[in-house]
Order: sequence, then C-alpha cells, then structure tokens
Amino acid sequence: MSPVERSEGEDDSPAQKNLPSKRPRSNPRERSSVRGLRGRLRRKDLEDRLPESPEFHKLTPEHQPIAQSCGGPGERARTLENACHAEEGAHPDRALRAQAMAQRYIQENFDPEDWLAVVVRKRHPEETVQRISTARQISSPEFQAWLRHKNANGSDIYISLNTLKEHANGRTKADLKDIRHLYVDLDEDGRQRLAAIYEDGRVPLPNYVLQTSPGKYQVVWRVEGIAHKDAEDLLRGLARRFGGDPAATDATRVFRLPGFHNKKYSQNFPVKPAAGRLPERVYHQSDFRIEPISAALLRETGTAARPHVSVAGAVSPESVKTQSERDWAYAIRHLRRGDNPEDIIREIAAFRATNRYDSQDSTQLVSSPKPNPRYYAEHTVSRAMHSLGIARSTNTKASGSQEIEPDR
Repeated sequence: MSPVERSEGEDDSPAQKNLPSKRPRSNPRERSSVRGLRGRLRRKDLEDRLPESPEFHKLTPEHQPIAQSCGGPGERARTLENACHAEEGAHPDRALRAQAMAQRYIQENFDPEDWLAVVVRKRHPEETVQRISTARQISSPEFQAWLRHKNANGSDIYISLNTLKEHANGRTKADLKDIRHLYVDLDEDGRQRLAAIYEDGRVPLPNYVLQTSPGKYQVVWRVEGIAHKDAEDLLRGLARRFGGDPAATDATRVFRLPGFHNKKYSQNFPVKPAAGRLPERVYHQSDFRIEPISAALLRETGTAARPHVSVAGAVSPESVKTQSERDWAYAIRHLRRGDNPEDIIREIAAFRATNRYDSQDSTQLVSSPKPNPRYYAEHTVSRAMHSLGIARSTNTKASGSQEIEPDR
C-alpha cells in the first residue's frame, strides 16, 4: 500500500505518535536577532546580508541511488522507504537534514489532524498528482519517502498553506477550511523586494523566507482568525505593496515544500530557508497595516495586485515594471476589448516561449522564457477573466487547472 493509499484506521508509526498535538507558539529565546534588523540597517546593508545564490547540486545516479533503485508510483511504501535509505547511506547527513526540514515545517505550521493538499508535478513528461491527507500522514516517514522518490525522479513538491475541510475532494475555495498563512511570491527582483519587506514597519517580520531558486523567494506569515475573503484581500494587498506575483494571491495556493529540490531548471536547487531563525509568533489581521485589495476593486481598476493602481482604472504602461505585469495588463486590456480568450492565451504563450530583449538595447534581457508557456498563459488569462467577472467558456482549452498546477 502506498503512503497515499494508507487508511486512517491503520496504526500510526512511532514517529507519527510523537507529533505535537498543537502548533507550537512563540518562544522568545528562540527568536532570531533579525527582529533587530529593522531600523538599524540601510537597505544596501540588509540586501548584503541576504544569501547569495547557493551552489547547485547535480542529481547523479552515483550520488543519488534512489533515482535508480526506486520504482514506479505503484510500489509499496516499504519498498520506497528502503530505496530511500540507500540515498541516506550515500549522503546520510544531507538526506536526514532534508527530511527533518520538511517534517518540521509541516509540524510547526499545522495540527496533526489538519487536512492539506500536496501537489507533485513533473514537467517532462507532464504529470501532475494531487493528494489530500492529514498533516500527520503527510509528515510520516512513508509519505515523505514517496515524495523523495518523486522528487529524485524529476517532480517538484508543493503543499497547501491553508487547511482544507476533512476528506475534501479538491482544492477549491469551497474546500477551504481555515486560513493559517499569508504569503507573497517574490518571483522577480527578489533580494530588493525582500529587503523592502524587512524595512516596512506596516507588516510584521515574516515567519519563513524560502529561497526557491536564485533571486526568488516565498515569504510566509503564520496567522489565525482571518476570514477567507479578508485573507485574499490582504494577499492582493501584500503582492501589490511589495511587487509579488499577482497570480499567487488565492487562499488555496500551494507553495514549495522545503527539504526538496526545485526541478524547474536544468540543475537542481534546494528549497530551503533563506536566513536564520525568524519569529515564531502567530499574527492577526490587525498586524498587517496595509491597504487590502478587494475583488471588486480589482474588477473596477483592471489591474493585478501590483503597485500603482491607476486612478482612471486603466493599466498605465509606466506603472508596469515586470514582464508578468505586462502580460497581466495585456490580458486585461484585450479581454475588455472583447477578444477571444484563446487568442490572448496563444499570444502570451508565444511571447513567453523565448528570451525577450529591450527594443532600445538588444543586449538587455527583458524576460526569460517560461518552462511551460502554455500553462502560464492559460493561468494568467484565467485569473484576469476572474478579476473582471467574465465566465470562462467551455470552448477555451485548459490543459492545466489552476487548482492543480503551480508554475513556480
């Protein structure tokens, strides 16, 4: 029986029985001195303290035996676990640290009986698997062994940051139970925008900063007592204030799970905390003194959750700084003109399939290609249609569901 097929009635392993019954709360002695950074360092000094791009680690059969010894997804969990012990034998400290990092991240942020979604996505060939289970089950050695097997064989590993209803069949807004986290995805100019978050006194210090690839960060705050609608308004406000990805502002979003490798690029990149230990306290809505962005305002302005919403409600080219913003503005503009969404998807996908350079300076790279430009374009147009209140036609092809497939 695979870890995802394990029934709730089976006995828990010793490791599972030792899981804490409640999410740990703040321990002042363990808080990082990072709290003292705010107000005492210039931005340049703060950026210098952020990590440089870490070394890439190639996945080679001789160094990662699990890539050869683990079989297909239908094998029993014990076979996967034994195969993964071979990997630990080659690099026991690294493997054990990675597993402990993933398990601790889950245990620190969720109660054992919280229901969560795990998304396992492979790009070549395309394969996306979503499993919904409890935090206890997901952090179990058997389930972690299955995830390590999938990661070693080219799949990226993601986890939902907000809980789902018991025995949920999907990861839609109707399946959402409790808001446990707010977050912002810094996919461009990451170091500068992360420094801006540390400088800004209107938001608390984040609980987690995950470096997912060179210059890209996922910033996470632990929260409680925030309603679903208020959470998404705050997510849009955070993205707009700090230049985060406007597509990563839904409460059902999955983010990368630390302890695994980012498989999006030709070389592996370990997903891990980008700095020392950060605050452990759980925040409330009143701790975020920023302007929330409601869905209604988004429909009125036609602009994504990025800085500089135009007073006139149009998307101003001067206010748009990144290619993702330009793609969003393009989708909004053409949808408002009544263009066919499939045509817009096709144009954006073609544009994001290759490197793009500045029209005035051919040596200046403006944007790099997306690993899956078709999915990226569909996701951008789908979100733009939702923000404008436009129903998606059944004739519009959708090869990747926003519920299932992340692209970070």
